[in-house]
Amino acid sequence: MFQYEPDKAADAVVGKLAPFRGTLTADAEHRFNAVYATGRVVEAGWNAHGRRKFRDAEVTRPDLAAEGGAFIAAMYVAEQDPQARGLVGAKLRAHRQRRILPVVKRFRRWLAAVEPTLLPSEPLAVAVGYYQRHGAALFRFLDDPDVPIDNSPTEREFQTVAKLRLNMLFAGSTEGAHRACVLLGIVATCRTVGVPVQAYLTWAFERLGTHRDVFALPVEQLTPAAFKRARR
Repeated sequence: MFQYEPDKAADAVVGKLAPFRGTLTADAEHRFNAVYATGRVVEAGWNAHGRRKFRDAEVTRPDLAAEGGAFIAAMYVAEQDPQARGLVGAKLRAHRQRRILPVVKRFRRWLAAVEPTLLPSEPLAVAVGYYQRHGAALFRFLDDPDVPIDNSPTEREFQTVAKLRLNMLFAGSTEGAHRACVLLGIVATCRTVGVPVQAYLTWAFERLGTHRDVFALPVEQLTPAAFKRARR
């Protein structure tokens, strides 16, 4: 699900997440601080952002930055196998504890040793400091198999919107932006569950409005997942 707001103010985020209880995977932006402060939401970090910081630092400290980035790369490599095998739950947690936790322990020792040698203004100091400050959230996925190593699939969906901005005047209005987010959510869901977007929309629009009287379908049976089941 995607939703639109005219700005990135913290109040909007806090309001939207007020009913939520659970773990939130997000980047380390200050606007989420008030969400975590309620105690109802557990923070999980986004390692893709941390990895990017080390890559950026290679411009000024290539050897040392590459050394630090290698730890993160090893985490991602170790995560590929269980994802390919479809491991979930206790099996996924056991794999992460066995294969990734030792990498994280070495990485933490490396961070502690390197940090005192860096100037605060160095890009590498920013990368190291990011993991030192947010390590608990960034490594949350080790103990919780429901938490991903990052939330990059969601960020990739936004690339479509970013590219469209170069070719159009965004959504035209606030109402248009809300509608664009709904459509973006539908498209992303169709991709996730593996159904053709156009075929789903055709099927849904044929039933929308008369789904109860003509098709005897409750509205929750008009989702992409319901369409996938209906095609079997």
